[in-house]
Amino acid sequence: QLLKLEFAPLDEALGVDPAFAGARVAKALVLMTFFERRFAKDARAALEAAGPSLARASAREQALARAAGRLVDGDWHGGTAALDRVLVEYPRDALALQVAHVMDFFRGDSLNLRNRVARVLPHWSEAVPGYAYVLGMHAFGLEECNQYPEAEHAGRRALDLAADDSWAIHAVTHVMEMQGRIDEGIAWLDRRRDAWGAADNGFAFHNAWHLALFHLDRA
Repeated sequence: QLLKLEFAPLDEALGVDPAFAGARVAKALVLMTFFERRFAKDARAALEAAGPSLARASAREQALARAAGRLVDGDWHGGTAALDRVLVEYPRDALALQVAHVMDFFRGDSLNLRNRVARVLPHWSEAVPGYAYVLGMHAFGLEECNQYPEAEHAGRRALDLAADDSWAIHAVTHVMEMQGRIDEGIAWLDRRRDAWGAADNGFAFHNAWHLALFHLDRA
C-alpha cells in the first residue's frame, strides 16, 4: 500500500503518457533508495521500460538514467558520482539531490551529507518550491559533521517553512540525542508525531526507533 502511495503521481503521469521516460527513471531511482534486493529488480524493470523512450528524452533525463543504471548494477559510489554530475548542471534537481543524500546516508559519507547540499544551497531560496526540504537535508548533514548548533538552527528553520518535513525532525532529534537532551528529545518527537508518524511516511519507523532510544536512555 505504501508503494502505491509513493508512486501514485508517477503512475498517473505514465497513464497519461506511457513514453514519459523521466517518470520511469524517477521510479527506478526512488526504488533504489529502499535498499532491498527485491526492489532493485523492479528498478531495473523500470529502466528497461524507459529504454525505447530515452533516445528522445532530455539530456537531464538521460543523465539520471545513467546514474540509476549504476545504482541498479550495485555501483553505489559510481551512481552517486553520476548524480553529482547532474547536480553540477541542474543544482535544483530535487530528485538527484535527495537520492544522492540517501545514498550518502547508507554509505556513511558524512562529509557529502553536508557538502553536497551545501554546494547546491546557493541556488535555492524560499521562493523556490521544496526549499524547506533542502534545508532539512542540510540540517542532517551538519549534524553528522558534529555542527550541532548549526544543524538545529537549519532543522528548525526547515520546519518553520514545512512542518511535515520528517527529515528535519530527524536531524534535530539527532542533535538532541548527541547532546544528551533526553526529555527534550521525547517531547520533541511526541509533539510532532502527526507529521512523522503518518501512515504514508516511509520514514516513520526510523523516527519511532529514535523515540524508543530516548526512552531507553531515560530508563
